[in-house]
Amino acid sequence: IPTTTASPSIPTTTASQQLSHNHTDSVSAVAWNVPYTTATSVSNNNTNNITKKKTPTSPRLVAVGGYDGAICLYHADNPTQLAQTLEGPTDVECLAWHPKGGTVLLAGSAADGTLWMYHVPNATTQKVMQVFVGHEAAVAACQFTTDGKWALSASSDGTLRQWAPRAGTCKHVFRFQENPQEPPAGLTCLALQQQPGSGSEGAGLVLVGAEDGRAHVCHIPTKKVVATLHHFDAPTTSMQQDNNNEDEQPQLPMSVEAVGFSGDGTWCATGGVDGVLKIWDLSSSTPHCRQVCRARANDNNNNTAGTGTGTTTEGGITRLQWHPTLPLCFTANTQGTVDVWDARNGQLVQSLTGHLNVLNDMDIQFIRNNDVAIVVTASDDESVRVFEVNVAALWNQLNQQV
Repeated sequence: IPTTTASPSIPTTTASQQLSHNHTDSVSAVAWNVPYTTATSVSNNNTNNITKKKTPTSPRLVAVGGYDGAICLYHADNPTQLAQTLEGPTDVECLAWHPKGGTVLLAGSAADGTLWMYHVPNATTQKVMQVFVGHEAAVAACQFTTDGKWALSASSDGTLRQWAPRAGTCKHVFRFQENPQEPPAGLTCLALQQQPGSGSEGAGLVLVGAEDGRAHVCHIPTKKVVATLHHFDAPTTSMQQDNNNEDEQPQLPMSVEAVGFSGDGTWCATGGVDGVLKIWDLSSSTPHCRQVCRARANDNNNNTAGTGTGTTTEGGITRLQWHPTLPLCFTANTQGTVDVWDARNGQLVQSLTGHLNVLNDMDIQFIRNNDVAIVVTASDDESVRVFEVNVAALWNQLNQQV
């Protein structure tokens, strides 16, 4: 498996817009919505052609959640303008908008394991539609399926739950325990396949990351776990301490904290607290790792951190998101930076800086035919920042270097 260590000479972007907010604690979650649009017919008098014009009928909003329990909604076109504040779960851990219309919002609680669903028809009105109850620990991640029919939540109790939004009932529980006698590994993140890739199970794949260093690919329609990806490479037996000294064994950084599918669904990525980004090929019946990417860092012996199982000084990966059409993967990390990777060769091609602490969440909207990325980040430094990346220029530059 190719292992790539990033070069120290990486373009860095520091320009960003900081959002003012009313949170009194760490900012934990951010999410852009996709407004509902209607198509209207427009006649062109010169050519007698009729074209369709899409007009937004719901507000473009960005939701920001914090551990103080508040959810702030901002106007996406003017991120400094606060639209309204939602009250609900204690310690908001995750947020996700409904894919069709952008007026229904999920919010997961780290405190009591509940999942809340709001209806936000406009910038000033709100209603709690459901409170989903069933998890026995924190809700770490939530999403609607791409068709909008189901709500999904991954929890520290080790389960992935499938909910019926209207009824508020749990339709299925995915469990991933290898040994029923041992407690399950908590789940930390989830991602949905937007397009079915070749050789996959078709539409309906979801990827979840776990604290034991694994990620699981599940097929929602058949309710099956179709693959398990081993992100963390455990040390060899010679590196492990004697079992009689378990209390003295160091805690290895193995948790998978970020997952995501590529735009065409044929690849996926896992990011861990070990600071490693792995690119997986899902096009065959047996998924395999095609690239290992490590941040630019040196270990204590001044050896480049390109191999082995040690961590990098650049910190663990907390979130990741793919470009919808290009093999570019954006990652957020515990050092407060957003990195952009070329998944073809594992090269780190750009970094976004400005935060002073851990990035808890990141969400990206791609605009202007996906040529520009608008990146919003939430941090333990109690700030929210918005970055703009010229993806088209970056991609052209990468291709000129080939």
